[in-house]
Amino acid sequence: MKGLNGQREEFERKADALRERLLHTIEAIDQRRHALLDVKTQVRRHGPGVVTGGLMLVVMGGAAVISLIQEARARDARLRRERVRALVRFWRHPDWVAPRGKPSVPREIGRKILVGAVTFLAMQLIRRGIRLTMTTPGREVQARRRVPELQA
Repeated sequence: MKGLNGQREEFERKADALRERLLHTIEAIDQRRHALLDVKTQVRRHGPGVVTGGLMLVVMGGAAVISLIQEARARDARLRRERVRALVRFWRHPDWVAPRGKPSVPREIGRKILVGAVTFLAMQLIRRGIRLTMTTPGREVQARRRVPELQA
């Protein structure tokens, strides 16, 4: 009987130690959850990345607005010029009233290559911003402890 009590006490000690480590692990996970959901902590940790991303969005939005405004102004001027040219063509050559054909193939190819390059550059900048925002500083990474195994 004494041999079983000794084994039982040893198993109870190991179980208590494992319970203690499990509780410690659960407590650490709970602390990490609280830190993850704490806005102040997240702003402190990721503030520069959030500011950088926000500035990128503001700059890109501003560039889009400026581009739309310039395009609207240029469109009005271009329409006036086209109307004047159409009247001149109609006066000189009534059979040439229709506008000129589509842009040349090399021009269209060049435009599409430029649009593709700008799109690629924008995607790379966005990916870099996301990667910088999502990385965790090295000092926060903790070494994991090895769980002791029960000996049979």
